[in-house]
Amino acid sequence: MAEAPEGPQTPQPISTTDVWDLKADPDLLDTLATAWRKVKSKASSAEGKVNSAAHTVFSEEHWTGDTATSFNDYRKKLTQDVELFASHAEGVANVLTLTASTLRVQQGLLDTEREKLNGVPSSSGADGQLTFRPRDSGQATLVSGAISAAREIRGRVNEVLDERREDLEFYKEQLDAIAEQWRPRSVRLVNLNIGQGAGNAPGDSGGTDSDELDDIAQVIADENADIATLQEVFEVDMGSLERELEERTGDEWDVTFGEASSKYQASDDWPILGDRPFSPFGNAVLVREGDVIQASGDTENVKLDVDGGSITLPGNRPGEGNAEIEDGEGRSAAVAEVEIQPR
Repeated sequence: MAEAPEGPQTPQPISTTDVWDLKADPDLLDTLATAWRKVKSKASSAEGKVNSAAHTVFSEEHWTGDTATSFNDYRKKLTQDVELFASHAEGVANVLTLTASTLRVQQGLLDTEREKLNGVPSSSGADGQLTFRPRDSGQATLVSGAISAAREIRGRVNEVLDERREDLEFYKEQLDAIAEQWRPRSVRLVNLNIGQGAGNAPGDSGGTDSDELDDIAQVIADENADIATLQEVFEVDMGSLERELEERTGDEWDVTFGEASSKYQASDDWPILGDRPFSPFGNAVLVREGDVIQASGDTENVKLDVDGGSITLPGNRPGEGNAEIEDGEGRSAAVAEVEIQPR
């Protein structure tokens, strides 16, 4: 007896991730694009207001001179960067809009491919996997073709998204550069009375001696100061302090000394052979050249004298009495002009 011919074999189930769903949110991208266009509009409006006001002032020469020129140069730089910022903001908005459009179109193509499989039995697992159970070879071919088409579409989407990502990275770099250019800048000032005139008699350990200026330099460096104003200093020690600061900070420092009087400069060591009877004494301004301060400019010493006093100098010979010498207590203000780095 002849065997009955075998019927067509049922194809094996086909499992895949849901390659037909990009899981994108183009509506959110459109919302972000709208926000960036509002930023662009506000920036353009601000630029226009500044330029309009400046035109009113400068076109009729209501304001002239060095300060007017300096302000106008600064204004031009500011408005140029605001205009550039507005242009970049619009660029970001356009990238977001194009990306949203791409996602909508490509998701539509994926939906079309998925609809071709509506007649094929399928189920979805807890892990998101889709399992198709084609009834015949025709349905199996249909499923395989739809998966291949979806992967091809997703490949094109990834290429476009990579390009858009590069575009956004470019705009981020440009906007970061503008932000860095206009970030708030501050000058840190330290005010110290180091008391070189305190306890200023032979053998007296009060006050700050010349060999202790490295400690003063370290205090200023630790405070990361741009300007240090010092009271009660001897001019002869300012060069050493400047070198100590430059060694500790790696930056150039300029010292402006304002003499108030001449004082007896004594150390706390004996003997007194190294003391200076008439050492220029007063105040100093130390300016650090760096990221914020370009240089120190004009300097001035403003005298604010008051009556002085005297200091007792011990006799240094047998039978010789102590001597009184004038110890001026003049007052002065050391003035230093600083030039801020241009933006």
